[in-house]
Amino acid sequence: MRRVEFDERAYAQRSRTGPCFICRMLAGDPEFRHEIVYRDEHHVVFLDRYPTLLGKLLVAPVRHREDVIGDFTEEESAALWQVVHRAGAALRQVVPTERIYVQSLGSNSGNAHVHIHVAALPPGVPYDQQQTAALLWESAGLLEVPAEETARIAGQLRAQLAPGSEQHTGPLIEESAPVVADQGAAAPPRHQEPVDVHLILRRDGASGPEVLLSRRAGQVYAAGLLHLPSGHLDGPHEDAVAALIREAKEETGVDIDPADVRHAVTVHHRSPAGGARVGFLFEVRRWSGDPRIMEPAVCDAMGWYPLADLPSPMVAYCRAGLDAYQAGQSFAVHFQQPGDPVAYEPAADRLHVVLSAGAAAGAPDRRVREFTEQAVGRVTAWTDASWPREDSRVWQARGVEGGEWFVKVHQSDRFHGREVTAYRTWVPGLGAAAPRLVAADPALRVVILTAVPGRSLHGAVHPPEKQRHIFHRIGQLAAAIHHSAPARPGGGASAALGKLERHLAGARDLLAPGDEDYIRAIAKSAEQFPAVDLVPTHGDLQLRNLRWDEATGTLYVIDFERSEPGLAVRDFVRLADAWTGRPDLHEAVMAGYGRQLSPAEEQHLAVHAVLDAVSGIQYGAANGDPELVERGRRTLALLRTTHRA
Repeated sequence: MRRVEFDERAYAQRSRTGPCFICRMLAGDPEFRHEIVYRDEHHVVFLDRYPTLLGKLLVAPVRHREDVIGDFTEEESAALWQVVHRAGAALRQVVPTERIYVQSLGSNSGNAHVHIHVAALPPGVPYDQQQTAALLWESAGLLEVPAEETARIAGQLRAQLAPGSEQHTGPLIEESAPVVADQGAAAPPRHQEPVDVHLILRRDGASGPEVLLSRRAGQVYAAGLLHLPSGHLDGPHEDAVAALIREAKEETGVDIDPADVRHAVTVHHRSPAGGARVGFLFEVRRWSGDPRIMEPAVCDAMGWYPLADLPSPMVAYCRAGLDAYQAGQSFAVHFQQPGDPVAYEPAADRLHVVLSAGAAAGAPDRRVREFTEQAVGRVTAWTDASWPREDSRVWQARGVEGGEWFVKVHQSDRFHGREVTAYRTWVPGLGAAAPRLVAADPALRVVILTAVPGRSLHGAVHPPEKQRHIFHRIGQLAAAIHHSAPARPGGGASAALGKLERHLAGARDLLAPGDEDYIRAIAKSAEQFPAVDLVPTHGDLQLRNLRWDEATGTLYVIDFERSEPGLAVRDFVRLADAWTGRPDLHEAVMAGYGRQLSPAEEQHLAVHAVLDAVSGIQYGAANGDPELVERGRRTLALLRTTHRA
């Protein structure tokens, strides 16, 4: 804070020729707005706009009276001075105080409305600078108090003067730690913070939702920055919704029905200077009147801006509230650090969105969220994208700048290692047809992947011609996977048979008569199969893991946790179920693949199909997945009619 020269001549001219500033303030005239800290039916207490001492108050009767003695009965005078006493007691709790000064000034020629000056002389002021020297502009100079500090003082004074609040002597102590008072001494007051309200006036624009923003101007905090229409509660007589409606009228000229006010988000904010406050943001989509600048002294521009592309420069506090609003969360913390800019800068973004109780189940745990934000920046929305199985844990994360990623937690170290290895070695060879690995943490078994567009082919319906085109692209993609790294010599089918007995034991009760004999016969014949080269394989190439972007005609593949070197036919096992009964789709895949399978590969394909069917039945039965059980039983029934052991 600093002291500046005061234009007493201009002030005197306004006082003598203008309207009563107290009556206009009480009427809601924005030109005469003051920070009101207390009001009842007969009295009002507000901060002096031209103070020489920090927190200087004016106490006045609501009714216009000009004689501090003759216009009051003894009872009315006693009531007025009782408010003065309360105001002085509150003031010494909020600002450092050595002595409280009280004066009744004014003139019949100007400032005639009775008002009592209540000022706090701070400790340590030299004697020759006390008393009138501390109160007069010509000797002390006007004290320029930042708007945020004014708001802080006003909020604490409101709390002190609220009905039922206890006032104590001594310095204000913020409740950062328990304080034990001496026996018989008054307890220190609780920490108080200002409350403000913010208006999200929202409409539908040509390119999406838009919000109204105004540019702050003049001798105000954050001048030149965009902000939502906003303000403070006038006192304990005013609730937050009433304050919002009043501020909207004063700043934009619009009329709002209380029934059209919707709570959007609450933000606990701390500025770079250390002052904290609580802000309520309310959404309004219906109002009367056209928004316009009503307070040109503090606002020099106003306009509609896309919610999805917020402009700059914007007050960081305001931007934090709008980001939390867009994330669909109802509470956020925005504690800035010393030295942070007042204007929003992504590099100094301090927003922490607190998930609501209803949304907590839809997001990963804290460690995964923190790792994700370290890798991609702040995430404003989490969407559970898991498959309906207990071991599937996948989330779609949306960033503050609109980016999207998928965050996946693997069920085992083995799956995590497979997927990370694939993404770091051969998957980049697929180009834009696959996601990219952004970050991985083996301790958490988490991977962060870029999002790819399109819709899963699982359950999708397309015309026959489009289906053939898509399946042709599937064949091309399978070829790209298998040629993404050089082939190497492989063995027979013995490795694929290693888990047969375990899977058979879990599936036996769901097999049809004769299935087990057929399965064992196929396994026996596979022992004599010739060796086939090993290539990179997806391991779970099925419609569920393929995405088709209709707009661009692009096919994408996801989910590489079962990837490992293997026989190429391994990737046709689960696709075969999709072309069952549709030889045209099988032909389309092979045409896209560039060749037909060799007789040896056809033999291996049958063996892998049998083993996959048994594994699916066992896993589906153990994990409550009836789709896997049905697919396995269907595969066995088809193979028994088309492929002899």
